[in-house]
Amino acid sequence: MDIRPEPCYTALMSFVQDFIESRRLESRRRRFWGIALKLWRKRSIAARALLCWAVGAILITIDQSSSHDLRYKLRGPRPASLDSRIVVIDVNERDWIALDPQIRNILRPLKEVSNAGDSLFWNTVLWERVLSRVLADLPVAIGITFHFGESVRTGKVGPATRALFEDPRIVWGADLDSAGRALIPVFAATYNRNVAIRSLRVDDDGTLRRYARSLVQIPHMGTRLAEIAALAETPRAQSEGEVRSVRTAVDFDRAAFDAPVEINYLGAAGSFPTVSVRDLLESRVPPEAFHGKVVIIGNRSDASELYTTPLGRMSRAEAIANITDNQLRQKEPQRVPLWISFLFSGLLVAAAVVFILNYPQPIVIFGIVLCALGWLSLSAWLFDSFAFWIPAVGPVVQIAVTYIVFLSHQVSANEARNWRLEQDRKATEELEQLKTNFVSMMSHDLKTPIAKIQAICDRLLSHVSDGELVDDLKNLRRSSEDLNRYIRSILQVTKIEAREFSISREPLDINESIERVLSRLRPLAREKNIDIREVLEPQFSIEADPTLIEEMIHNLVENAVKYTPPRGNITVSSTEEENYVVVRIADTGPGIPIEDHGLVWNKFTRGHKAHTTASGSGLGLYLVKYFVELHGGQVFLDSQPGTGTTIGFKLPTE
Repeated sequence: MDIRPEPCYTALMSFVQDFIESRRLESRRRRFWGIALKLWRKRSIAARALLCWAVGAILITIDQSSSHDLRYKLRGPRPASLDSRIVVIDVNERDWIALDPQIRNILRPLKEVSNAGDSLFWNTVLWERVLSRVLADLPVAIGITFHFGESVRTGKVGPATRALFEDPRIVWGADLDSAGRALIPVFAATYNRNVAIRSLRVDDDGTLRRYARSLVQIPHMGTRLAEIAALAETPRAQSEGEVRSVRTAVDFDRAAFDAPVEINYLGAAGSFPTVSVRDLLESRVPPEAFHGKVVIIGNRSDASELYTTPLGRMSRAEAIANITDNQLRQKEPQRVPLWISFLFSGLLVAAAVVFILNYPQPIVIFGIVLCALGWLSLSAWLFDSFAFWIPAVGPVVQIAVTYIVFLSHQVSANEARNWRLEQDRKATEELEQLKTNFVSMMSHDLKTPIAKIQAICDRLLSHVSDGELVDDLKNLRRSSEDLNRYIRSILQVTKIEAREFSISREPLDINESIERVLSRLRPLAREKNIDIREVLEPQFSIEADPTLIEEMIHNLVENAVKYTPPRGNITVSSTEEENYVVVRIADTGPGIPIEDHGLVWNKFTRGHKAHTTASGSGLGLYLVKYFVELHGGQVFLDSQPGTGTTIGFKLPTE
């Protein structure tokens, strides 16, 4: 017979896999709906959290642009942090006229009819002297922020002078025309070797905040000077190929290279070491003043060359000096991407909500203030130390907004909770009052038939001689008396809970109260062959309520009779100790376990073994404790299993 189990096995395995997959899908579905249900129940919190997140996102977006100047103003200039390799040579109008008297007579007419621009500051001989003097100190690079274009009349320039002007360490400034085309200076050796864009574009409000590293394939002057300085730090010679290799590496990511870059202003006007051109040419500059330095030559006195910055007005040369410093020391501000800021904002809101909803208000306020100060300090430290820009004001304001929004939520929730608690309290009071009225009414209604039962039993006992019937009538009389005591205890508890209980103090001899109680309970003790002894010291009278005192003694002695086995002993004593009258009831019963000592004084509570030895309502000791404390006294209990029980109370004599 050919038996092929493979199809059956395959079908079974397919069924098992389908079953497991269905269970997984069901588990995922339940998990999804469970999360959705939780979110729906917390929709008010979620809506407020989304509102706070939206506010934080708006604040972070605004903070990206509006807090730029504020951050620099709060930090202030840091001249000590500037690169010491940067020196500025000031070519101002007054010194230039003194050095070139020929332009003195034509400068004023030219200014009156047109803007002559940087061409007024060209003199081939003077510039030859200036550059020769600077190059003699072996600087790293020289940046000329003037634009000497086609309008400059250079005249006939000899080979030595041209070689000087085309020195690879010299970077000549180029401008841009209205169409964005580069205006190459006269002495550019090639299109992109010793030429750099000197242009600085201000924002709409006239403040200079950022620049572009490269324009029309020509790097910015600050970038070019930093490249040459970085190259000079290598042990290799400065060859043309090396310069091009550095430039090629920089041009690799052209999109990022052309993006606007913020200027990290570490120095205000006058922060960089400055030498006047007149002092330079008249040899009033110390030797090697430019050795190994990046020298930037510009005009600091012309109003057209001044720019508004977060740290005040500064010249083009000083702005380019800040740019060069940023690149040399890698201090260009690096901002966190906006999407990361939004994600952080959401996490911040979530953490703030959890903190606000789970901690008391003083801790929340302290935590918010501490978090705000810590965040501001962290933001300032990261920016000052690493030029890393994270939003500062936005997150702090967002935390404050979140606190205000959820504070109102907590107030509303507390009001709703208080309203529900008030309604529950009223309902509880009404139910308690209903219960009290019912118990009181039933207790009062039961007292009359019990009294009739007791009267009938007493009458029958006086006329019946049959021994068995007499025993039955006595048991009935005793049970009715117990029921009467239960009802009286319930009425007293009802008055206590209704706060309608009061005591009537009058002079009292406590020994007389003890003797009256014992006279009522001796017949019950004789039935169990229990001997009750009295050890009563003479006492002065005290101020107390006689009814409550007898009730207290009766409850304690009756409990002793109940739990003492036949042929046992009970000792009732009264003594005066210090300023108290002390009443003790000691029995030879089974004792009370230590773990029950605190329970026996509670309402409707009895010891664990009491239910098997005697009946009771669990109200006797509760009433004793309440009545004793109402008189200003104390109760006590001393008992061990198998050694009997000593229980009692003490009342103040004054």
